[in-house]
Amino acid sequence: QASLSKAREEGGQVRLVTKENIFTKRRSGSSETPPAAERQDQQSCKAEEEQQSSYLQAVDSHGVPLCLFCQEACPTSGGAWDTRFCSQRCQEEFQLRSSQTYMRSRVLEAEQGVCQHCGLNAHELFLKVRDAPPSQRKEMLENTWLAQLSLKQLNEMIRAPVEGDFWQVDHIRPVYKGGGQCSLDNLQTLCTVCHRSRTAQQARERSQMRKSVKASKVASDISRFFIRK
Repeated sequence: QASLSKAREEGGQVRLVTKENIFTKRRSGSSETPPAAERQDQQSCKAEEEQQSSYLQAVDSHGVPLCLFCQEACPTSGGAWDTRFCSQRCQEEFQLRSSQTYMRSRVLEAEQGVCQHCGLNAHELFLKVRDAPPSQRKEMLENTWLAQLSLKQLNEMIRAPVEGDFWQVDHIRPVYKGGGQCSLDNLQTLCTVCHRSRTAQQARERSQMRKSVKASKVASDISRFFIRK
């Protein structure tokens, strides 16, 4: 939508920028079957990579491509895929807002997988559980903060542990309060237990906000009724 608007403003047009999916070609040429947990991670990455392999980009009236993030002019050297952004910073900011995989990798790099509420190193725990024999995983999880999770989820973590079962990326300023398209400063690591607790708290807040809006509307309607002659 931003590209379309900018193209109209500049008197230009919109082009479709695509990239060949090298990941798919590599995987199709391999006959090895990875473990279940690894397959799940790879399928998630593959789906997102396919989604991220094409973009609509505005081009001004002179044929100069405009940055996907800031809509400023991009360098024209290189192929179309190499002229999506005007700078490395814009590329990083765009990916942070459009790619869950990239967002997780940046938050992991910044906070090392440590929950910002309870202090549990959830990513380290994931690596230990993943690399441990299945017979030892139950005991490893029973002695952690994550033992509060449901039996169904714990069994799944024992059977086929994946990173997303242990920790999530959370918006410090909630999405419903305007924290959606944010920078790295508004993101934090939360273990699954703390993330569920915070999500439940936010659900209660949103419910209360809706009730307040509804009550305010009713009061306003009553006031207008009595003002009428």
